[in-house]
Amino acid sequence: MSYVAASSPRTHRPLASHGTKPLFGQPTDLLERSEGDEGNPGEEIDLRQLRHHTKNTLQRILGLIAEAPGLHDTPAGEKIVRELEYRICLSATISNALFGLTEAPGSMPERLRQLAGAVVDLMRDADQVIRVGVSVRGHCPASLREAVLRSAHELLGNAVKHGMKARPSGRIAIRLVTAGDCTTLTVVDNGWGFSGTPRFGEGLALAHGFAGRHGGTLDLDGADGTVATLELPH
Repeated sequence: MSYVAASSPRTHRPLASHGTKPLFGQPTDLLERSEGDEGNPGEEIDLRQLRHHTKNTLQRILGLIAEAPGLHDTPAGEKIVRELEYRICLSATISNALFGLTEAPGSMPERLRQLAGAVVDLMRDADQVIRVGVSVRGHCPASLREAVLRSAHELLGNAVKHGMKARPSGRIAIRLVTAGDCTTLTVVDNGWGFSGTPRFGEGLALAHGFAGRHGGTLDLDGADGTVATLELPH
């Protein structure tokens, strides 16, 4: 189990206009495809243009926020600016992990760790401390990576939103194991848990749908915290 983050009361990076560190990292060679990625040159140039457009748009939005007159004149205004920048950057990080929206995605372990840290930090309360661990064993087939990542996004969101609701601290563990003819994603939290049949909101319905696309299953156990298990055959 590798350590991802110990989310504590938020500290914000400098605004775009106040520092020199790029908001979305160094330029990336988008011709370098992600692990196991396949496609034709036409699709690749489409992705490059989409990423370029999205990155420019987000950077412009952040620039407008940072330059808005009067926002930095009061502590409350400064707090709003920093919160907006922070959430936009986290949302971009999640989009990159899921879809490679502003830069070419990395390996599966990198994407899962990036996703876990950003989702938890985006959704937790300001004063919550939530520790997140991610472990990956085996080589997830390329055909299943989208389903795994998108399911993880929904299950992590549920763990923070429901399992950790009103709790000062907690732990979430994400395990991805590929062995034999099955890939298994498990998301475990030590939160409130549940009794009876869980209510399927939009997040669980989406995760269930991703499982169904590949002939897989999604099981939930709420006896001691919540354990969500996604199994995908291959």
